[in-house]
Amino acid sequence: MTFKYKIAFRYLKGRHKLFFSFSNLLSLLGIVIGVFSLLVVSSVMNGFDRDMRDRVIGSKAEIRIHLADYSKIKNYQKLTEEITDIPGVHVAAPICENELILQKGDKIVATIANGVELDNYRRLAEVLDNIVVGVPSQLDLEENGIILGLGMSIDLQATVGEYVTISSPLGTIPTPLGLMPLSKKLKVVGILSSDLPEFNSLYSFISLGNGQFFSGEKDAVQRIDVATDNPDKSSAIAKRIEGKLPEGFVAEDWSQFESNLFNAIKLEKAVMFFVLTLMLVIASFNMIGNFIKLVTEKRSEIGILKALGASDGDIRKIFILVGTILGSIGAILGVSLALILLLIQKFHPFISIPVAGFPLIWLPVEIKLANFISVPALVIVISYFTTLYPARKTLKIDPIKIIRNQE
Repeated sequence: MTFKYKIAFRYLKGRHKLFFSFSNLLSLLGIVIGVFSLLVVSSVMNGFDRDMRDRVIGSKAEIRIHLADYSKIKNYQKLTEEITDIPGVHVAAPICENELILQKGDKIVATIANGVELDNYRRLAEVLDNIVVGVPSQLDLEENGIILGLGMSIDLQATVGEYVTISSPLGTIPTPLGLMPLSKKLKVVGILSSDLPEFNSLYSFISLGNGQFFSGEKDAVQRIDVATDNPDKSSAIAKRIEGKLPEGFVAEDWSQFESNLFNAIKLEKAVMFFVLTLMLVIASFNMIGNFIKLVTEKRSEIGILKALGASDGDIRKIFILVGTILGSIGAILGVSLALILLLIQKFHPFISIPVAGFPLIWLPVEIKLANFISVPALVIVISYFTTLYPARKTLKIDPIKIIRNQE
């Protein structure tokens, strides 16, 4: 160990033999708290982000393909087969979506009815795995069946085996009395309960044929939904799909068709990261004050070191080493404590979310390697720069004056 390291550790310990001096301990504690808070909050925000993404994908698919002008897709059968053959695509399913009205007796609710091929759609989204009443099949839907959200079934007071009337609010059938809305009587064959409230209170599922009946075109759909082999690569696969589609088609991944939601989450993450980074900046100001005090206290020793042949560069490196060692130890301790807490919460959750009706019970966490590399690196860089100004003050120390004063 060179003399610079020996002196740096001596300045860190002060009069203590085993521990750092009190002022250095305060600086170290500020770094540890800053690193710990930043990593824990970032991991929790990542957990909420991942959970929300999984819920959106499980309910609304990963990629949606539609025409740029939102007109109906006529050659959807051929297009669906071509999309399925693209590398990375797990399944593609045509969707015929209509805004309709459901009625049972004097109970009326609005619904967004998704016309689907049930067997194919089940491979696409997990929402139909949450059916709590009934065991619907594709044949049930094709025989004028309907799957309702739990909220709608309660509002309509309709359960499995009962009939509801579904109709279009737009008049499309000419009669002697004028235009009348399209209407059908459908049998409730399933009730689903989703973690997303809008699915319980707004969405329903009917056969693709019935969806096309209400849209007015029997050989067309509004869009094609796609599931991939890896949701983390949805954006890249969406671009790949769009590159192979005819001109006029658009492929949007989950972060685009739910852009408002995920942009809000990104903004929250950025603000939280910025606010918590300020904790590290405040800790750095504390370190600057601590090192200025250290320079003042060690003027005599610094003068003697210079008289013994230590250069200004050597003295500057000693103080840079003090800050870098302090920052490195603080970063290691902060990372270790954060990692222990996050791993316990991930595999043996103990922190709950005390919000009634919230879809999550335990606080979600997602540990990202990038955060655990970037945050300690940021701390070490900040620690390095906090020593530059105090180290520069050592250049003004004249060893001759120090020796004369000693005499």
